[in-house]
Amino acid sequence: MSSSDLSCQAPDLRLISLQSTCLIACWLAEHGLPVAPVLQDSGLSLDDLQTPSLLITPEQEQQVFANTVRLTADPLIGLKLGQRMRVSAYGQLGYAMLSAPTLFDALQVMLAFPVLLGSYFRLQLETLPDGQLALRADHYHASPALRLFNVELCLSSIKAMLDDALGAQLQLGAVHLSTSTPAHGDQYPHYVGACPLLAGQDAERLVFAPGTLDAILPLAEPVTHFEARRHCQTVQDSFRPEPSALVSQLSAQLEQQLEAPPSLEQLATQLHCTSRTLRRHLQRDGYGYQQLLDQLRFRRAKQLLDHQQLPIYAIAEQLGFSETASFRHAFQRWSGTTPRAWRQSQPHAHNPL
Repeated sequence: MSSSDLSCQAPDLRLISLQSTCLIACWLAEHGLPVAPVLQDSGLSLDDLQTPSLLITPEQEQQVFANTVRLTADPLIGLKLGQRMRVSAYGQLGYAMLSAPTLFDALQVMLAFPVLLGSYFRLQLETLPDGQLALRADHYHASPALRLFNVELCLSSIKAMLDDALGAQLQLGAVHLSTSTPAHGDQYPHYVGACPLLAGQDAERLVFAPGTLDAILPLAEPVTHFEARRHCQTVQDSFRPEPSALVSQLSAQLEQQLEAPPSLEQLATQLHCTSRTLRRHLQRDGYGYQQLLDQLRFRRAKQLLDHQQLPIYAIAEQLGFSETASFRHAFQRWSGTTPRAWRQSQPHAHNPL
């Protein structure tokens, strides 16, 4: 099975929004249930829920989740809450998805900003042996006791967000679970649509029906999409912790070699350490090697695009791309627009040199 290089997982050291906690509070209130008990041992108060800008830790959110599962005793609570997480609740990330050209582009936006998405899984788009595309969720990194709740919350909420972007119910080809079929498995069609539920797989997945990701989105708008993506990048960067000394050294070394990027193993040799050590430091700082390379290439690309007389093919070569088309595709994935459109959007674009 082959995976694309498009994947995301939020770093473990991060702060997250109150979005899910507030959603749970609203759900409890609507069902006539007290809200205060669900905040027990989380360090949060009812007053905190009136401060939407407040950021909390993943541990606080997981405590709220554990209380929710215990107090509601509802085996479907993860699926139900996931369906309530509409795309409009994700701020600029939601706008970037809604304004994307196609459903595939909306999915790319979702994966590009893991900190804003706030998942407890690594999410990646992969191609299955039969050629179908699937969104894979693995590398779960939260409480084992809450695994099924978090799986169902994740899959149900992503399905709801894609439904919103599409403006219709998205038809899935299948849902994969790595566990055995839950006792309430017959209820899945109410939350993820009528499709096979396959248990005992090697990961959790939403498998997309052929051609569904090619759908043109009804609210596609290129200027809004561009601006929303730019805002998302700014916000995500602000959440990233300061890199370790080794990652800073790695970045500086890599930045000097973008025209012919070395492998992680080659960089480790240059820095006189093992590739395992580099991977550990990158993971601790919330990076993968490809993510770091992409970030450095994107930053250099924006700088080079400021030189109006520098052809796009020359920029591609300076960034280590063998083909200009590959650079265009990568830049569009990073920014949501083409290199030419980016260049034309800059304030100096129409000024004489």
